[in-house]
Amino acid sequence: MNEQLIVKNFGPIKDATVDFKKVTVFIGPTGGGKSTLAKLAAILKDPEFYSASEGKEFEFFANYSIKTYFQTNTHITWENNNDSILIMNDKIGVSESLKNKIDSITEDTNDALIKNLVHRLQNIVTEQNINLEIKEDIDFLKNELDKLITENIFAPIYKAGIAPYRPSYIPSERSFVPAIEYSWAGLMRDDIGLPKQILNFANSFSTSRKYVPELNIDFFDVKYLHINGQDYIKIPEREEPLRLFETASGIQSVTPLLVLLTHLLQDSDQTQSFIIEEPELNLYPTAQRDLVYTLLEKCTQGNNALTITTHSPYVLAALNLCLYAHKIKELFPHQARKVNKLIPEKYWVSPREFSAYYVAGGGVKSIFDDKTGLLSESQLDEVSGEFADIFDRLTDLRVPEKKTLAKAKSAKK
Repeated sequence: MNEQLIVKNFGPIKDATVDFKKVTVFIGPTGGGKSTLAKLAAILKDPEFYSASEGKEFEFFANYSIKTYFQTNTHITWENNNDSILIMNDKIGVSESLKNKIDSITEDTNDALIKNLVHRLQNIVTEQNINLEIKEDIDFLKNELDKLITENIFAPIYKAGIAPYRPSYIPSERSFVPAIEYSWAGLMRDDIGLPKQILNFANSFSTSRKYVPELNIDFFDVKYLHINGQDYIKIPEREEPLRLFETASGIQSVTPLLVLLTHLLQDSDQTQSFIIEEPELNLYPTAQRDLVYTLLEKCTQGNNALTITTHSPYVLAALNLCLYAHKIKELFPHQARKVNKLIPEKYWVSPREFSAYYVAGGGVKSIFDDKTGLLSESQLDEVSGEFADIFDRLTDLRVPEKKTLAKAKSAKK
């Protein structure tokens, strides 16, 4: 896996280069650009983006609410397997290597495509008894030829090379979905203006729950049930299950996510890329850790990939444990069984398949230490260190007060 995203002057991002690995993590302050990079990855990993008709590609950016981020000097480059696509302002181009692949296949298939096109046109005209005017005939011919080339040339090349995944973008607003359990279809029908990625997730979850009628969520000690079109959560201390929207906010955030993942992973033939915003939402630190473990287990099977945006140092700490477990096993193979008892092997992450970035100030900074194979200690300790420093300063302010009180007590004696 060798994917790289280069972004210049797009929304909050001024200049950023990101290498996507099997597991990729973005952390940083609100508004720094984490979601922007994640959304760009979701678009540029999608084969449908490349097979869209000319001008329709930019609808993908609108669907992710980032179309307005384009500037007059925007440059976006996506590279995979030595092929690349470049987006400059409102123009899209491909690398020479990718162009050569397309040209070579086009030469071999043009005759077959044209014969197929003529045959299809003949059938359409015969079946529908249509007498087309010359202009209409030319327009129709062009549209059909574009469609055939897209279906037979462009889509297979992109799917096999630059965009081999089926991406799934899971927004932070997913906890909103249980609250609109009965309303989401109407919201889509009436086009009331909710962001498209939220409606897409709601639609995907609605489909997935038909194929996942029940699911154990072990770290909550609860069970999801889909019965007669309704979503329930069974908890040990209650005989009757609760409706999903009646449960704790953390359960409402996690359940649609895990149900969707479970359904998508039933298709083991399709390589998938899971892009998840803020998995830590509404979760206690130990639940954050357990969800990270679950995501690593589910989302990195085979050639699948996982990208996370987060604000949580606990998410980073959990990932660091999984990196460290892998490192200890490689350094001391005889300790593998003991390591496995502490961190099960299914959660381990190879440093060669991991990248992490701090996103702020218009750019990115790698927070993964290649020498140690772990996340940077300074990044893990940054927030807690700042808090500790303030605590120490507050303590220092008490010292004179303590001395004054001690002197007053001494004087009374």
